[in-house]
Amino acid sequence: MTLMSVLRVLFFYLLAVVIATVLGTLVQTQFNLAALGLIGTDIPFTVRLTTSLADLRGFTPIFGIMVAVTLLLALPVAAGLGRIFKPWRGVLFFLAGAVGIKVAFDIADYLLPMPVFIAATRGIAGLLVMMLAVGVGSAVFGRLTRPKSKRGLRVLG
Repeated sequence: MTLMSVLRVLFFYLLAVVIATVLGTLVQTQFNLAALGLIGTDIPFTVRLTTSLADLRGFTPIFGIMVAVTLLLALPVAAGLGRIFKPWRGVLFFLAGAVGIKVAFDIADYLLPMPVFIAATRGIAGLLVMMLAVGVGSAVFGRLTRPKSKRGLRVLG
């Protein structure tokens, strides 16, 4: 593997981490604000925007570490399985990120003293959308690192 290809994969990994982290941060912010809305709190758009920006500054570093470790472990597994199950490569990368972050949430919830580390993951809807966010970042990595398709006649696969 050349230095350029290593740097290319590293760049795509960092891009996947950023995409998953930003999406996940925005998801958790909106779920938290929705929970406040359920108890009768009026939340205007400007408050949603400023809260989202504050969470991008405050929550993103912590969640980013969680996503980075998750993808560091999950992406090689997806790549290996993708070589075996070629038609399912995109799905495998998506699932690697989604399932990987679920495992990370479970580990954090087990190890940390608070009942739930990320409030949005308390309910199934929030958990699934957080998993979706990380799955999207993982799928982007899978798409960007997809091997070039071979041209010509394919006889045995």
